[in-house]
Amino acid sequence: MATAAERSAFEEAVETGRIAPGAEPWCAAALMAHAAFVDPRAVPAVFDTLARAILDSPPAARAEVLASGLPFLAEGSPAARPLPRALWEAFWAIAGAMPAGPVDPLAFTASVVALGTHYDADMLARTEAALLDWPCVPELLAAPEVRMKTADLAGRPPESLGSRLLAMLEAQGYDLEVIDADTVVLPGPYPAQNRTNRRILQLHDIWHLVAGYGFTGAGEVAISGFQLAQFGQNYSTRFLATVATLLAFHAPPVAEPMLRIMLEGWRHGRETPALLALPWHALLDEEIPALRTQLGVRPFESPTARLFEEMEAQQKAALAAA
Repeated sequence: MATAAERSAFEEAVETGRIAPGAEPWCAAALMAHAAFVDPRAVPAVFDTLARAILDSPPAARAEVLASGLPFLAEGSPAARPLPRALWEAFWAIAGAMPAGPVDPLAFTASVVALGTHYDADMLARTEAALLDWPCVPELLAAPEVRMKTADLAGRPPESLGSRLLAMLEAQGYDLEVIDADTVVLPGPYPAQNRTNRRILQLHDIWHLVAGYGFTGAGEVAISGFQLAQFGQNYSTRFLATVATLLAFHAPPVAEPMLRIMLEGWRHGRETPALLALPWHALLDEEIPALRTQLGVRPFESPTARLFEEMEAQQKAALAAA
């Protein structure tokens, strides 16, 4: 359990942006939380710099990489602001202690989504402006909205994206309507947030398949980095910040490799052409290898994620045999 003093120090670092640039996971978690809750327009700089520090640099050089890439660490962020107390309380309800048992993915997702209910008008405006910085978001807003349904996947050619997606959903016990898209709508003039929130509910599992992310804990962490790099989704920043904080405080040995997985997903998303505004409903008959070639998508590859996935598979097999 994080102590009151530890929480207070973390909150101050996140709100001000004054974060000691070290190699420890605490620093990365605070930077992610700053980008999630204080300055969403800083997402590209924060995550690109973290990727250079953690993926490309030896531990001894990381502080210098962070300090040179993010000058606000020393003087404080120009976007600095106190956060609503209710937001911090909801955040620590998730990140303040390690779960006692297996985590329900849908319940965890719902709790991270609910953090957004504590955003004030200023933060909602910042999030809206940040989304519009990504060229694919105005492109999406300019196009008619088409919502795919699970029924649209039936009868597609064998091995097509539609057939593969339907088989995956059935195997996982999900459908495209597992979360009602109309429940993610914010009241007020937030077209970028509302449209992208509805859109990613339709595309998340498609991107799992096309971009090569496993339906595992490590796969979900990695694809959150990918989604963030594709269009700056604030939910993905929240999710990554929450997981990073949870591990930094309560499981430091796991935090470092998990940070690598997050940032490998981020870098993969940065290297992949924008996928958000593509007419995916018109691509359901295509086979995934052909789509990858057509769209310029390289499947995600991470030895660290693969190791976590192998461990998860072994644990599931042991539980099934018990």
